[in-house]
Amino acid sequence: MIKKLRIRITAVIMAGLTLLIAAVVVGIYIFMQHSETEETDKSVDSALTAVTREDSDKRSDDKKPEPPEASDPSKRSPSGNNRQPAKRQSSRSWISVLMSSEGTVKEIAYSSSYNKPDNEDEIGEAAESIAAQNSENGYIRLSDVSYRYFVKQSGGRTRVIFIDRTNQIETMGRLLIVLIAVGIGALILLFPISVLVSGWIVKPISRAWSSQKEFFANASHELKTPLTVISANIDVITSEPEKTVSEQDKWFEYIKSETGKMSKLINQMLYLSKDDREETKLLMSEFNASEAIEGVCLATEALAFENGHTLVTEIEPDISCKGDREMIERLANILIDNAIRHSVGSEEVKVALHHKKNRNILTVSNKGEYIPPEELSRLFDRFYRTDKSRTSSTGGFGLGLSIAKAIADKHKGMLTAASSPDRLTTFTFTWRE
Repeated sequence: MIKKLRIRITAVIMAGLTLLIAAVVVGIYIFMQHSETEETDKSVDSALTAVTREDSDKRSDDKKPEPPEASDPSKRSPSGNNRQPAKRQSSRSWISVLMSSEGTVKEIAYSSSYNKPDNEDEIGEAAESIAAQNSENGYIRLSDVSYRYFVKQSGGRTRVIFIDRTNQIETMGRLLIVLIAVGIGALILLFPISVLVSGWIVKPISRAWSSQKEFFANASHELKTPLTVISANIDVITSEPEKTVSEQDKWFEYIKSETGKMSKLINQMLYLSKDDREETKLLMSEFNASEAIEGVCLATEALAFENGHTLVTEIEPDISCKGDREMIERLANILIDNAIRHSVGSEEVKVALHHKKNRNILTVSNKGEYIPPEELSRLFDRFYRTDKSRTSSTGGFGLGLSIAKAIADKHKGMLTAASSPDRLTTFTFTWRE
């Protein structure tokens, strides 16, 4: 499932990047195409300026013989004298065809950068056809050369101007190839990054999925054990129907004990489930935290004595705090109960409550087995036990510390655990007053 999800996320990321890169490529291409179109329009203006100047020269010098270079307007000066050519607005090659009033070709002029083509007759025929169609502009291909044409009215005359698009087409073609190559290269380089990103995205999902599977497996195990015991005791009772209830009281006590464990487990699971759905609401109030913790210590002192331990308290008096008193007491009870159950020998369990810098600090310490750092981070996981066989005689289901952590989070506090090589384990709950 996780692998398929990662593949899907990678595919979505790559699809998004492909669309983004494609949009950039198309945007650049359209922008350059627009720039080329503007350059073409400048070429038309340049052509009109040149041929208009030539017409003016011809009218002023109509009595003089036309020089051989008349067909090259860019080399003519406005007065017919030997002046420098006027500066052109565009470097595009163009052909200007002057039409007569009858719609026939009267004159063909070329830009200075344009060599006179061999298909001048074909150009003239094309100009006559365009003029007859009353078309303002368009595209045409003559002798394997692509042109964009414009029909312009200048000084009462009609001119068909052809702009050579050969260089433009080649430039745009090369640009498109470069853009596509860069886009493909970018996608190839971004693919491993997408794989890494998808792994980073899936990581918490994978962790949650693993935790969920572990949760169900552990819950099933914890429920199966008392059910097995109950079933076995019922079999014993039913195998001897002639005996009275009092005679089989031992088996009923076993059943009662196991149902009590199941009830406790189910209640803990329900609390965590409600907490996950954020249905657990705190009853916030001002209360004396010192009295609350002392009350919990008194209630658990008998349990400590039964397990051969001494409960030592170091509680600063009259510490006031705001929170849910019942939840704070439950958290303290969980920590003290956990410390008592995991203490070895006749070691003492120490409970301390102090106030420091607008914060209340509750610590519960005991001496038991050393807990390595890699296990400390998992102590608050649901159903987690340092005893992997789950046959520990300490009791519990591995949910108590998870509930304590949930209560601490509800109060916007911090619950941490520490263990030293001298077997001292300390749980610290810090929250604002």
